[in-house]
Amino acid sequence: MLNNRNRWPKSIHSQCEAVFHAVRSIRMKKNETEGIRSFGSWRTYKYESHRFVQYMSQKGRDNILKIKDVQDDMADYLQERLDDYAANKRSRQTFETILAALAKFEYAVNRYIEIHLPSDHPKLDTEQTRMSFYTKSKQLLKKSSRAFENRAYSDPVALIETITDGRYQLQASLQYEGGLRAEGVGAPSHKRLKNPLTEEGLRGIVNDPVTGHRVGVVAAREKGGKETEHYVSLETYKRLENYFARNGKLENDYYEYVEAINKAAQATNQYATGRGTHGLKHNFAQERYHQCVKHGMKHEEGLQQTSLETSHFRMSETLAYTRGKR
Repeated sequence: MLNNRNRWPKSIHSQCEAVFHAVRSIRMKKNETEGIRSFGSWRTYKYESHRFVQYMSQKGRDNILKIKDVQDDMADYLQERLDDYAANKRSRQTFETILAALAKFEYAVNRYIEIHLPSDHPKLDTEQTRMSFYTKSKQLLKKSSRAFENRAYSDPVALIETITDGRYQLQASLQYEGGLRAEGVGAPSHKRLKNPLTEEGLRGIVNDPVTGHRVGVVAAREKGGKETEHYVSLETYKRLENYFARNGKLENDYYEYVEAINKAAQATNQYATGRGTHGLKHNFAQERYHQCVKHGMKHEEGLQQTSLETSHFRMSETLAYTRGKR
C-alpha cells in the first residue's frame, strides 16, 4: 500500500505522470542517474508511454502497477503498432523509438515501486517482449524512411589502410576505434574553431569496461565543449603518444581531412555522398553496441554505453548510428 503522502492517482494517465516524475533527471550528469536527462527525450518517452496507457485504458485497465496486465497489454500493443507500421511502410527507426520509450516506461514503473511499495511487490519485466519485437521489426520494416540509410563503411579497416598521410590515418583510426568526432581528433568543421588534440588527452591504459581487454583512454572535447573519454587499441594509443612527442598536437584542416577520407573511400569502392568522416563514427557505434550485447548487456544497456562513448545525451540519438547492418 502507498503511504498517505504518496496517494496513487485514479486516472491511468495521471499514474503515468507520477511514475515518470520519479525519473526526471534533466541536466544531471549521466554517471549520476539512469533517469531522463534531456527535454527532447522527456517529451518523446512520455508521449509514447501515454499512447500505451491509453491503449490499456481502452481495454478496461485502470492501474499500471498491475504488472501482469501491463506485460500482457504491451505485447498486444506492440503487435498492433508493428502491423500498422508494416501496412503503412513506416520506418524501423521510429518503431525503435517506441521500444526505447517503453523501456524507459518500465524503468519508471519499477523505480516508483522501489520507492513507494513493499519490497515483495513484483517488478515489471518486458525485456524479452521488446527484444522479440525488435527482431520482428528488422524483418518487416525498412531501416529508415530516408534514402541514405546507413552511413557506416562496409570495410573501414581497408579504408584506413588506404589513407597515405599518417596524420589523417591516425585521426581515422581514432574515430573508428573510439567513436570520436572529427572535432575531437583536431579537425573541427568550423574554420574559426580551434580544438587540437594534445597530450593532455592521454589518460593512460585501463581495462575496457565492456570487454575487459587492455585499452588506451583518449579524452577529447566535443559537442558543445563536453569532454568524453574514448577507448582505443594499445597500438593506436602508442601511435598517438609518438605523434605528440614529434609534433606536440594533432590538428589539421577539416576539409583536407575529409578529402583524404573520400579519396580512400573511392579507392576502396565505399564512397557515398554525405558519408565522409562521420561514417567511421557510425562504424564504431554499430560494432560497439554489438560488443556490449555479446558481453552480456541488455539492449538498452548496450545503447546507453554506446551513447556515453559517442558523446550523446539521448539513447534515441544513438539508434541513428546503430540501426545499420546487423
